[in-house]
Order: sequence, then C-alpha cells, then structure tokens
Amino acid sequence: MTLTGHDGAVTSVSYSHDGLLLASGSEDGSIRIWDTRTGEEEMLLMWSGDGKVLSVEFARNGKWIGSGTESGAVCVWNVTPGHVSRRKLSGHTAEVNSVAFSSESSRLASASSDKTVRLWNIHTGEQLAVLTGHADLVMGIAFSPDDEILASIADDRELRLWDITGQVAKEQLPTEIQLSLSSPAPKPWDPAGSVHFSSGGEMLARTGRTGKTVALYHWKTKELIASLESGTGNCSVRFSPNGQLLVAARGHTVRIWTLKPDAPHASWVDLGGHRGEVKWATFSPDGQYIASASADATIRIWSARSGQLAVQTLPVHKGAVQSVAISNDGAAIASGSSDNSVRVWNARTGAATIPPLRGHTSEVNSVSISPDGCLIASASGDQTIRLWDTQTGAAVGEPMHGRDRVRAASFSKKGCLLVSASDDRIVRMWDVATQQELAIGPLSCQMGPNAVAFSPDDVLVSAGDDSGRIYLWRADTGEQAQEPLHANDNVVWSVEFSPDGTRVLSGGVDNSARIWEITTGQCILILQGHTASIRSVAWYLHAGFIGTGSSDGTLRLWDAMTGAPLATLRGHTKAVRSVAFTRDGQFIVSGSEDSTIRKWGIRAACRLSESNANPVAALASATVKDGWLVGSSGELILWVPAEYRVYLAVHPCALQFDNGSVVIGVGDDGLHAGCDWTSCWRG
Repeated sequence: MTLTGHDGAVTSVSYSHDGLLLASGSEDGSIRIWDTRTGEEEMLLMWSGDGKVLSVEFARNGKWIGSGTESGAVCVWNVTPGHVSRRKLSGHTAEVNSVAFSSESSRLASASSDKTVRLWNIHTGEQLAVLTGHADLVMGIAFSPDDEILASIADDRELRLWDITGQVAKEQLPTEIQLSLSSPAPKPWDPAGSVHFSSGGEMLARTGRTGKTVALYHWKTKELIASLESGTGNCSVRFSPNGQLLVAARGHTVRIWTLKPDAPHASWVDLGGHRGEVKWATFSPDGQYIASASADATIRIWSARSGQLAVQTLPVHKGAVQSVAISNDGAAIASGSSDNSVRVWNARTGAATIPPLRGHTSEVNSVSISPDGCLIASASGDQTIRLWDTQTGAAVGEPMHGRDRVRAASFSKKGCLLVSASDDRIVRMWDVATQQELAIGPLSCQMGPNAVAFSPDDVLVSAGDDSGRIYLWRADTGEQAQEPLHANDNVVWSVEFSPDGTRVLSGGVDNSARIWEITTGQCILILQGHTASIRSVAWYLHAGFIGTGSSDGTLRLWDAMTGAPLATLRGHTKAVRSVAFTRDGQFIVSGSEDSTIRKWGIRAACRLSESNANPVAALASATVKDGWLVGSSGELILWVPAEYRVYLAVHPCALQFDNGSVVIGVGDDGLHAGCDWTSCWRG
C-alpha cells in the first residue's frame, strides 16, 4: 500500500513492536501514526517551533515514540490512546539526525550535527552521558541487541563503537576500512549515514549518502565481511529480524540483499515506484514487510516475501526494446535493446532461458532467429552483425562488419543466407556458414535503409529506406526485380512479404501501412488508424491477419484482404518498435520503447469489439485513460493507482515480460456488479 498525508519529504519510518502501527516523521514538522492493516492514519503529532522531523523511533514497549528535530530538540511522545503527551529533551546545539531506543525502552540515544551522541533516561528525562570524539556531523546510531554497545557514524564515514555500560569509548574500526569509502559533503538534515546491528549481534552494517557500497563487519573482530555494491548513495540500512536479508534506501529505489548463504556475493532485487529519493527503509518486526519513506511525501509498504522470491530477478531490458523475433516452434522469443544486449525468453512463461548476450558496444537495432531455431542474428549500431547460439548464448564465429551502423538483419527462409541494412545505404548478403559477405549487388538505396526481408521462397529481397521507397531485388543476382515503390516522402520503417510472396507490406512515418502488388508495383490497400508512425509490420503466415506497431503506443490487427481494423491493443506506454506473430497464429508479440515485451492473444483481441453486456467482458475490454479503466462507452470502471499503471497488463495481453505486472482478474466466486455488488461480502 501507499500511505499519503504528509506535506513534505518523509525522512524516517519505524514499526511498533507488534507491527500493527507505523510511525513516520516528515520535513513538514509532523509525526503520523498509521494502522498497517488498513493504511488509515491513526494519530497526528505536531509541535510548532521544532522544524523538520529528521528521525523517528518506536520504543519496544509500544508506548513511546522518540523523534529528532531540525531545532536540536529530542522529543519523547507518549502515544497511549487518551494519554498523548510530549517531553522535550534539550542539550544538543544542532540538528538531531537520528534517535534510537535501547531494547528495554529505558534509554534513548541521539546523534546530532553538533558532533556529539547523547544518552537519555526516558523515565526522568535526565541526560546520562555526552559522547564526544567525532570530528564531523553524527548522522546515525544503533544499539547492539544486548544494549551494551552503541555504534555511531559521522558524515566523514568514521564509525565509532561505545561501551555504554560505563560510557567508555572503544577503539575505532581500522583506518584502512574507514577510508575505503569516500567522504560525502555535509548536508545536515539529509540522513547521510546509517548503521545497524543484526539481531544476533554478530554483524554490523553501515552506509552513507554518496557511497556506492554497504559495508558488513564482524564488529567484535573488526573484520570486513563484504562490501555490497549498491550503485548509488544510501540513506539507511537495516537487517531483517532473522538476519538473512538487508535492506537499504538507495536513490529512488529500495534494495534488498539476500545474505545467506554467501554474504560477499549476495543476490539482490530493487523495489521501484517512489517518485522521489527514498530516505529510509526498514523491516516489520515479523520480517514480512518493508516500509519505505520518500521525498515524494509518501510511505510505501512492500511484501518482503515477494522481494525474496524475486531475488532471482527476471532479466528485463534496461533500455528500449528495438526488435523482437519468435522461433518457428513458438518456444523462444529473442529481443534486442538499446541497452546493447540480446536476450532470450521462454515464450510460454516469460522467463529468461539464458543470461543476457553481451558483446555489442552500441544499441541492438534488430534480431532474427534462424528457421531451425539454432541461431540468433543481431544487428547493432557498432557496425557489426553477430551470431549467437540460441541454447547456450555463446557467440558463433566472429562479428560480421557492415562498414557503418547496421539497422536491420534477417535470415532467409531456408536459413542459409542473411541480409543486412546499413547507414551507408547498402543492403548486403551474407553466407551464414562462412559468415562472409557475398559478391551480389551492390544493392543500393537512395537513403539509409531501415528494414530488410526475404520473400517466402527466398527469391526476392526487399528493403525500405529513409526516402520513403521500397526496393525489390533478386536474391541470387542482386538485379532489380521492380522499380522502387514510393510509399511516402519520408521514411519507411518496416517491410514484410505476404505468405504467398505476391505482395509486400510496408509501414512508415505517414501513420499508414500499405499493401503493394509486386508484379504491377501498385498500392492496392492502405491501412489507416494509427495516430503516429508505424514502426513495425507483420503478416501472419496462414490466416488473413496483419499486425502493426506504432509510435502511438498501440498495436493494431487488420484484415489483410479488406484492410478492415479488427482490434486495437493498448498497454504499452511508449512507442511499439517491433511486432511478430507466433507461427500458430494464436499470439502476437510486441517490443516497446517502454522496455517491455508483451504477448497478446489474437482471438481474445478480436473479441473485444464484440458487443457484450456481461460486466466481465466490459472489464476485459476496458482501456486505460487518466488512471481509469474505461469501458467502451466511456464509463469509469476501475481506478488504478499511479504506481501500478506502468505494470498494468490489460486484457488481451496474455503475458508481460517486465519487472512485474498487475493483472486485472475476477475471483473464483465471480464478479459482483449492478444490484448484486454487495454480495461480495457474503459468506
């Protein structure tokens, strides 16, 4: 759930010991207490004059909340219903960046920008000790589980351990470890450093705002166990109650590491969704949930269990999906991306079958799978075409050099040849077995070609270029089979032959797809309906279906004989760069600039236009508009929270290849609508 109500950045969150309440502190000067089961705000604590709340902590007894403020005051709140009160503890002369209760709830420690750590008696408000020695702002503190040691970390990354049984400073951690992380610039009210003990007390974790690692120690021996890469600065770090997980707030995300069985090589998963920097993240007492606080003024509660299951992360592209291809048996999908990688997926489950294929040093513009399913060809902006083993991901042979940025590559239907298109305006033919360029042509275009294709009998090769022309050559001689077809005055993005090889299909920047008769060179059909460029076209092998993907973010299905629109598929949030039919004609797969791949059911898609009063059908045929699932008549059916819209897999999307997805479905007892809607509470 997402908790909203604060008017400023949320700096800190803390669970009550029973996990039923969550306290949050904010730069708006308030502390809010939330019911973790319902997300409702239970209590608002605010005191004018102390400024921003920089840290909050629930005492183990559930009775008190401690807070550190911008004014330097430490506040202890009694949050017993009907007896709410506040005690102000004075002594610090600068911001209080962190507070922590001892496990028996009798003492409170506070860390301040005045470079001191102070200990307080909760019952009397007495200051028990002032711990000095840090040379910089003290940002984070933590009690050991036995309450005998207090750890403090300063903005210069110095970590100190204090024996608070007698308030005598213990030795610091070794200098070489202290200096292994760079020092951040001071920023008093931003929690820059954090430190935490594991529940068993053996390990200590520390982090800082600008460092790119989280350090783990055996604190008694001062041994460094691991430096966990986080890639960006970290505001907080916390162990799970069982010590097997570690969570850190990093940038706009929350990262969870699985420490067992091998902490130095811990696997991790990121939880994304916050629109501002994540200031704090912590586990619930039972370890089932994670709460995160963000500069976007929200608190989010995540399932830690889902995070653990997702540690084996689905390897999603980190850039636009430029091209997708499907094997003839329908079992594998290959994708090429602007993140320079090629990936292979199980077409049924969406799981990656092998690790990412890396070797290109620039974007992958096109991928093609050989007819026997053994090879993948990838064309890249690094001027090469590479072949890969589909099963192992191993590179096959040496890269083939296209002499300029390679925009497209495609196997012949027999798999013996490969055709490629480059920015130097040349279409090249390659022998797959020898990976040598054939002495055919030259096949020259007026401007840079964007797409290439073989005819079903491998007799012809077609290309579409930036001048709006479509070219047809004989594959064996390179001679022109037809004068160039002039589709428009701009760009042809995609070309495809009809199943019988008598026609060619093109899509371009004029928002239209065109079907051409090859023998006459005449355009016999224009498919119109998209509101932006058509980036990809596909022709289903046996039935009369045509698929188009557009920069307007939609796919469309058309009747190939009449040009009539059959369905519009919505769900992608950016341009659809590539579409391909499965050989059995049951699905169409799309790759998009939104970094996702989707698999759509064709029959289900075509049924969306059918009139049906069933509310389940209305939900299935809904589209997304301004956060609402909208019915065919414009009626508002279901509100979708903003953080879930990017993951929404709207029917008929059968499978979404992504970090996650939200699927709209109906429970086992059916959908309760109309006069029957209240029956969802029965039984």
